[in-house]
Amino acid sequence: MKQQAQLLILIQLILFMALAGSFVALPAEQVLWARLLGILLTALGLGLVMVSVLTHTLVNRNLVRMTAEPNARNKLVQTGIYALIRHPIYTGVMLTALGAALAHGHLITLLIALVLCAFFIYKSIFEEKLLVQVYPEYDEYRRRVGRFWPRLFG
Repeated sequence: MKQQAQLLILIQLILFMALAGSFVALPAEQVLWARLLGILLTALGLGLVMVSVLTHTLVNRNLVRMTAEPNARNKLVQTGIYALIRHPIYTGVMLTALGAALAHGHLITLLIALVLCAFFIYKSIFEEKLLVQVYPEYDEYRRRVGRFWPRLFG
């Protein structure tokens, strides 16, 4: 599991670099509605990441780590944004990536952002297998709270 968690960090960094490189290497396409929607999604995503990191830091008195391996010394954060979304940082990163790609406008940039989203879906599934082992209350939390979006009903 540790090797797989480390491999996920490497893949995540490669995807971030690919997305950032596409902004520089590929020409931006100027589509006004996509640019405006992209700016809105980017701002929303960055705000969500900041609120999530702040909430985690206030509860656990330490910073969030990139690894999918849970820190057994930390508490399971279930307050603030974590009362609505189990993986708000991943949600924020995905919104930011999609928003930035839309604002940029090139199809390849958007495809890289979609691959990044698929990666975070996989990473969250992997991470939850570990969280269940560390936190006995995680199963109940998972039933109650949505993975990337708040549950609308029940």
